[in-house]
Amino acid sequence: MPEKPLPVETLVSSKSRDGVQTMFNEIAPKYDFLNHALSFGNDYYWRFRTRYLASQLMKKINKPEILDVATGTGDLAIALRKVKGARVTGVDFSEEMLAIARKKNHDIAFISGDALNLQFPSERFDLVTAGFGVRNFEDLSRGLKEFHRVLKPGGYTLIIEPMIPTSPLIRQAYLAYFKKVLPKVASLFGGSSFAYDYLPKSVEKFPQGEAFLKELGKAGFRSGKVITMTLETAVLYLGEK
Repeated sequence: MPEKPLPVETLVSSKSRDGVQTMFNEIAPKYDFLNHALSFGNDYYWRFRTRYLASQLMKKINKPEILDVATGTGDLAIALRKVKGARVTGVDFSEEMLAIARKKNHDIAFISGDALNLQFPSERFDLVTAGFGVRNFEDLSRGLKEFHRVLKPGGYTLIIEPMIPTSPLIRQAYLAYFKKVLPKVASLFGGSSFAYDYLPKSVEKFPQGEAFLKELGKAGFRSGKVITMTLETAVLYLGEK
């Protein structure tokens, strides 16, 4: 790991594995509180939408195997545990985040691992999910190809990411909050202003909407769908193998 944090712009451009890992280890203790507060509780709704869609996709499968990549503190994995008959595995490279996830739920296997080199056999899972983690992959193409590899034929991926609204008025207000207010509030509550300065910059650099569906197509997914949520401030991507 680097002795000093990388500058925000450098980390956004490089998505250095060590740099991102260090950042998430540092913010782990305040991560849940700040996510709930800074999203005004909308993160609960986003996970509910994802779990509901997962339930619809998995309803014909007796015991669906679900993998949640970049699981963090485990909130999405725990929500997906409510899918009927589901067996859920969570993977992340931040041990500090995983320690919190394991305290929340003992029925889910929370495993340390690299999203770009998943330690699972091919065609193992019925559903692969990621909540606000794909944007941080050092190599997006490789990560999505790993999702595709570990999915069974006919399996699905569900990916949640922040989104910059397309409506000019909402976009302007959103970016003002995202760039100016959010880092200061995070710092005020003992969080890392660095991490929440990184957040809006990483969202701006990340492919959105149809551009992201093209990335799914390049990774081998045969169809995709964009589901926007909460005035287009978050988006749920659906891909099918």
